[in-house]
Amino acid sequence: MFQLRRNALKPILVAAALIAALACTTVTSQAADPLPSWNDGPAKWSIVSFVEKVTKPGSPDFVPVPERIATFDNDGTLWCEQPVPVQLYFALDRVKALAPLHPEWTTKEPFASLLKGDVQTALAGGDRALLEVIMATHAGMTTAEFEQIVKDWIATAKHPKTGQLFTDMVYQPMLEVLSYLRASGFKNFIVSGGGIEFMRPWAERAYGIPPEQVVGSSIRTKFEMRDGKPVLVRMPDLNFNDDKADKPVGINQHIGRRPIAAFGNSRGDQEMLEYTEGGNGARFELLVLHDDGAREYAYGPALGLPEPKLGAFTQALYDEAKKEGWTVASMKNDWGQVFPFEPSPVTAIDILLEPDATMLRHAEAANASLRKIFPKGFALDAAHRPHMTMIQRFVRTADLDKVYDAAGKAFAGANISEMKLEAVKYYYAPNNDLGVPGIAARPTPELLKLQENLIAAVAPFTVQSGASAAFVTTPDDRVIDPALIEYVSRFVPNNSGDRFNPHVSVGVGPRSYLDRLLAEPFEPFTFSPAGAAVFQLGQFGTAAKKLREFDLKP
Repeated sequence: MFQLRRNALKPILVAAALIAALACTTVTSQAADPLPSWNDGPAKWSIVSFVEKVTKPGSPDFVPVPERIATFDNDGTLWCEQPVPVQLYFALDRVKALAPLHPEWTTKEPFASLLKGDVQTALAGGDRALLEVIMATHAGMTTAEFEQIVKDWIATAKHPKTGQLFTDMVYQPMLEVLSYLRASGFKNFIVSGGGIEFMRPWAERAYGIPPEQVVGSSIRTKFEMRDGKPVLVRMPDLNFNDDKADKPVGINQHIGRRPIAAFGNSRGDQEMLEYTEGGNGARFELLVLHDDGAREYAYGPALGLPEPKLGAFTQALYDEAKKEGWTVASMKNDWGQVFPFEPSPVTAIDILLEPDATMLRHAEAANASLRKIFPKGFALDAAHRPHMTMIQRFVRTADLDKVYDAAGKAFAGANISEMKLEAVKYYYAPNNDLGVPGIAARPTPELLKLQENLIAAVAPFTVQSGASAAFVTTPDDRVIDPALIEYVSRFVPNNSGDRFNPHVSVGVGPRSYLDRLLAEPFEPFTFSPAGAAVFQLGQFGTAAKKLREFDLKP
């Protein structure tokens, strides 16, 4: 239910973060950065330039939305594939679980090595050994049973080096590419040598790519009736190996359109990029080069990097990429951040006032009315705390304690508990047929002075911008909307002083209802701040995590 609501309301909730801008005159600013985890340079610029030219109406390179197809390899392109691909760890655990039923495995390779935890020796058997393990551990059950086995395993399985969940070993810069393309009308597909039914159970939560947009290797399935119910049974026979020259075959079979953009990282992706390049019109190809042994792994053997057992980026592939004009993205030089879980040097904060019982009563009544009209809207709860934003800034994480001290002194000098504020009207931020309404307060001289003092107090600790890691994110929504990042970056010049629009957001509703609400008389009321705090911002500009609360007693 929450997933449905979150996807359906994302543009509206982003509008909630921008609601204060309604009271502001237009201020020229640079477009929001869609790839904040990418360092500025040719790799980042090549992605943005391609997207802009194929999505701009009237451009000679314009591509209609139905033809905007992008394909992504998975292992090593979207998530970490070393020291061995994730699916091999799954197979290893399946071997251990099934071993009591197969005593012969204790002396039979590659099973004997896997049971000893010696994955490298098992890999020495090559493709034949891998296929034997896959058939023994991935077949003999229905597709529904296998899906549940995968879901149960991926929920707790962790990377042996970092101790992080495998689903947290995704690449933040590539998540941003997926989000950027999706927002630009592209349809993203995974095209991987990994098992199609291994990836489908979790790909949507990890990448926002639904099961029907996953292309991969498969084993044969057979229709059967079991206990009077129709099922598909997984058989121990290879159906399709979606790798190398067969990747374009899989694309043709499953997608039916030639992609205009393709992303990979190894020799196994070469033909997919060649197939993409062979189409008419503007095309884009990118290879991820793993050259960062400090933050992830360094392997090639291109450019003299170590050669891995699986996932090789050969020198011949590198030379072809340079010859054909493909983008080669260096993990070391082009990615400012690799994984979502990396500590961020920057934190996005909201310094706010928490309203008293009078304002809460009015806000909750308005929210209840909205939810009767529009049940899918959000409730005022821990995830959507009623508050009045004073400033939003990006600050250095290492300076957070100094930010708290500085903000605390500004609050202490304002005698906030004695402030009397007047709520004067409803208004809303429109977004298509819906809107985000708020109760607006009159900006008093005392409130404006407090905002001015807060801006000055935290100024020494601020930075211009940040990436998604500066915010509170969730595993199924790791990429912060670029418009929100831009909004926080521009908050002070755009939303302070005579541009300040103090308000408390109260929900989401249809514009037809909100227009009637605004036409009705509003009875002004007086309220006071009951608290003050610093929160870390989350998706949609919510006050997601309380970092520090201040005592307002004189």
